[in-house]
Amino acid sequence: MDLLISIMSNVAIVALIAFVLERKGIVKINFAWIMVALALIFLYGVALFNGGKWIPLNDYFTDLQWNWGGKIAAILLWALALFALCLSQKQFKIADAGFTFKQHRGAVIPSLVVIMFFIVLQLLLSYTLGNGSDYDAEELWYQATMPGLDEEPMFRGVLLYIVSLAIVSSRINLLGAQINVAGLLLVLLFGLIHGLMYNAGEFHFSLMSMSLTGFYGLVLLWLRERTGSLVFPILAHNLVNFAGQFV
Repeated sequence: MDLLISIMSNVAIVALIAFVLERKGIVKINFAWIMVALALIFLYGVALFNGGKWIPLNDYFTDLQWNWGGKIAAILLWALALFALCLSQKQFKIADAGFTFKQHRGAVIPSLVVIMFFIVLQLLLSYTLGNGSDYDAEELWYQATMPGLDEEPMFRGVLLYIVSLAIVSSRINLLGAQINVAGLLLVLLFGLIHGLMYNAGEFHFSLMSMSLTGFYGLVLLWLRERTGSLVFPILAHNLVNFAGQFV
């Protein structure tokens, strides 16, 4: 129940903003795709937090401490959603959701520069705000693989495609990346998921967590739209999470 309340609260904030933007004529809302997006977001939360029960890796590898089962369940969910889009949308190509190795012309070098600064920023923040390095082999493997393989194909891939159909807007050029309102609202949702939670009968809010995660989400969205691919967002996400364990 706490999970359901957390997800509904986060989505409600984003939905309220979307409806205000519609009233102002900034976006157009397609309610059928809104329902698809809401269902997928809810299922994502269920998969992430309950996947360990369905994929009980801890029963076979008793030393595991991280949520491998939940992440794998979330990966299977975006794969299933991608397959459903292929079956239901005749004109849909998986490259439309970023599932391609092809990069936009002139995007590779600026994207590599952004990733470099992204990693340096993470190291500085970890050094400033962290409690020193504290990691083991499992944590390093987890951070180097699971976050990017789970969250990027979902948030910057399948969900970005679906929400762009649900909340239609023009795009703005942000340093070479064509960003729409749907992408920005997903950045906000990405931040809220990490910063606003309901647990034990009360809400817990961390402005720092929401702001940092939201900013990281914006960088990852920029990489996705600048390159037209999920390759750099996945690499950036995993590299940043991995590097942050060492300071």
